[in-house]
Amino acid sequence: MQVFLPPEIGFCFGVKRALNLVIDELKREEKIYSLGDLIHNPQVIEDLKRKGVVFVSSLSQVKKGTVIIRSHGVDPSLIRKAREKGLKVIDATCPYVAKVQRIAKFLSQKSYRIVIVGLSTHPEIKGVMASVAGKKTYVVKDAQEIERIPFTGKMGVVVQTTESLDNFSNIVKNLVKRGKECRVFNTICKVIRRRQEETKKLAKKVEVVIVVGGHNSSNTSQLARLSQSMGVKTYFMEREKDLDSIDWQGIKRVGLTGGTSTSEELIVKIRDRLGQFSVT
Repeated sequence: MQVFLPPEIGFCFGVKRALNLVIDELKREEKIYSLGDLIHNPQVIEDLKRKGVVFVSSLSQVKKGTVIIRSHGVDPSLIRKAREKGLKVIDATCPYVAKVQRIAKFLSQKSYRIVIVGLSTHPEIKGVMASVAGKKTYVVKDAQEIERIPFTGKMGVVVQTTESLDNFSNIVKNLVKRGKECRVFNTICKVIRRRQEETKKLAKKVEVVIVVGGHNSSNTSQLARLSQSMGVKTYFMEREKDLDSIDWQGIKRVGLTGGTSTSEELIVKIRDRLGQFSVT
């Protein structure tokens, strides 16, 4: 069996930065708090729990000590409230996510109606929406949803950093057709874009694609959907043991990739394990 990998695997810059901030702080304190999951990777979350990170869903659960802001960002007012409570705040928000918040705030100050392309339930989008609280804001996940946007005045568009470039382009094309003035910022992370393009290339030369990462990871889910859209058999898995439930008989070419919160170590383990399967 041949196993093909893209040129770039493992954690992205934002994930590495967040993990390093936490690990450095754990050298100084035995216990710290994380406001939500630091990254969307179940194995890493379990490991951080063992090392002393307590994951909380609300700031009210933290009475004292240090609180980590997740890589996806939060409502900026929560950071202010944490400091007012006397908590030490370590902001692990990915710089690319913080950039989306800044652009959205800039557009709102210039009286643009804000359109955010992405999933309204994703923590990154919740943080962006909170950064322009009180302003006219619309979150759309596909071109069909733009029908509910009133096309009056000027619109400013940003996009979730982990969104599919194809979906974003389609939405923008439809917005531009109908809006009088439409100012668009492509805030998809460059690493995400590269991985999407490499996944397309991978899908064209293999029989099966394996996408590795947390099922709650937006960018990893996008890779799995992208691979499926190319018409290739796709498996989306979190752990090495998930390989055991698949019949590999007769499969000679497999593509293997992962999201930006998937470790290189796990990808390599799965690659090596695939090499043990017989294709006869």
